[in-house]
Amino acid sequence: MGVASMPTAFVASYGNGKPTIAVLGEYDALPGLSQVAEPIKKPLKEGAPGHGCGHNLLGTAGIGGVLAVKQAIDAGKVKGTIKYYGCPAEEIFNAKGYMISPGGVFEDIDISITWHPGWTNEIAVQSNNAMNSVFFKFYGKTAHAAADPHKGRSALDAVELMNVGANFMREHMIPDARLHYVITKGGLAPNIVPAEAEVHYFVRSPERHQVDELYNRLKKVAEGAVLMTETRLEIDFISGLYNPIRNKVINNVIYENMRNLGPPKFNKDEQAFAQELKKTVPPIDETEMKKIVPPDKWERAMKNLQEPLFPVISRPLGEGKVEASSTDVGDVSWYTPLGEFGTVCHVVGSPGHSWQNVATSVMGIGHKGMIKAAQIISLTALEFMNNPELVVKARTEFEKTFKEKKYKSPFIEGQKPPFHRFKNIEFE
Repeated sequence: MGVASMPTAFVASYGNGKPTIAVLGEYDALPGLSQVAEPIKKPLKEGAPGHGCGHNLLGTAGIGGVLAVKQAIDAGKVKGTIKYYGCPAEEIFNAKGYMISPGGVFEDIDISITWHPGWTNEIAVQSNNAMNSVFFKFYGKTAHAAADPHKGRSALDAVELMNVGANFMREHMIPDARLHYVITKGGLAPNIVPAEAEVHYFVRSPERHQVDELYNRLKKVAEGAVLMTETRLEIDFISGLYNPIRNKVINNVIYENMRNLGPPKFNKDEQAFAQELKKTVPPIDETEMKKIVPPDKWERAMKNLQEPLFPVISRPLGEGKVEASSTDVGDVSWYTPLGEFGTVCHVVGSPGHSWQNVATSVMGIGHKGMIKAAQIISLTALEFMNNPELVVKARTEFEKTFKEKKYKSPFIEGQKPPFHRFKNIEFE
């Protein structure tokens, strides 16, 4: 318990010897998304958190998968070590990155397996954006905003000028990059010049090096705001996420297990619930779907996407594409060969981080997707334990991918990945 100095992060192990297989679990919720299991928006408790990303299912399926492997080890059917990683704060903090370095708890892993609730049944072949999460904290001098404003130096002015500069910078970023911010501290009252103000930025781009370049430019914008306002800046770097590297060897094993098991089966009540809930969900964005669905598969794909609950195992779609969201699973994929998949736990088209996701995550629809995921995890782990050559193939592909992309991997020339863990950078 308490690995990487995080009270709710843990590692649970069983068995001995090789291969050593990691299963990743997440269990953080999202603020303000409390919801009952009904197809209308109705909080269980007003303002309370809810599992709008389905992490109640994500963490539990991982537990189910490793317990099944434990039974197989006890029965003498397989040899090796299974490890379950309890990973908190994926949504805002990048706990997995801290568990890798400086936590050091992924050192002996041969392969990693994870999944995520969704509204299709498919392996993850698309990447995600790399990201930095950073607070820019400005410090000025307070004064009476009416009587003697000339004596003050507004930290809020610095925040607003930084945001203006960042918004002008958007014109000169690559199209796939993203900047989002919220002002988290802006002062106490209009008649007091704010001595302290801060803004929280996410900087995203498809490749880690692109985030680094964009972030360095953003720091210059912040420094410019300091010069314009005669304030002081402190940069609190929370975390830097990496773009995921998908391992085809592991994903192919997962895919075959998914095909053999088939999709989750939902009863009439669950279908009716989903049909009603789907009325609250935006229609499928066909423009976005056409970016990943080949023309010869379009008609069949759209037929399946019209269903309230996706009915089949999807072929791998979108290889080479990048989803706009970010995940600390990417950090693990830079450290071990990693495979990932999703199962149907939500209605087709349900937005991420929504009350609709919570509604299905706490009842039969989500639970059936969760059980299916646990089965897929266990069968995949068992196959690698029974076939050591698959582990070698996964590792060989991992090293080849990093060499071709010229990424720095801990398994190539003894290099450690350049994880970004910086705190309290000051500029005046």
